[in-house]
Amino acid sequence: MAPKARKIDDTRLMLRDSGLRATPARIAVLNLLAAASQPSTHQEISERLESRGIDKSTVFRALNDLTEVGLARRMELGDHVWRYEPTRVSANDDDSQQPHPHLLCIDCGTITCLSDRDVTLRVAKSVGVIEDILLKGHCPHCAAKKE
Repeated sequence: MAPKARKIDDTRLMLRDSGLRATPARIAVLNLLAAASQPSTHQEISERLESRGIDKSTVFRALNDLTEVGLARRMELGDHVWRYEPTRVSANDDDSQQPHPHLLCIDCGTITCLSDRDVTLRVAKSVGVIEDILLKGHCPHCAAKKE
């Protein structure tokens, strides 16, 4: 079996295990999220899938479905734009993409996913549960321009 076919089969399995039908749109959206190096907006996803005949409203419904069943996470990083990232990379991976901090470049808008090891926070138990951590600063490219 070719690697691409295996990935599609893996995506189908993840969708079915989550109680969703494995439609071409859901498969395409989930695979695109898994391949992305940073969280993606609805518009970015729609533009990439337009050539496959998947329209914006279908992408929107697929993103909502994936978020609802826990296969994708929706986040807003302070700019009033929803972004999406996968919560699992494969059907055999129960928790590969735990919530993690992000760096938003205040110059170019690039979003970088950071590992928990990159950011250490000490939070008193009285604070509660932290859902998102967003750091704002300069990406390496923009920081180099400023020097």
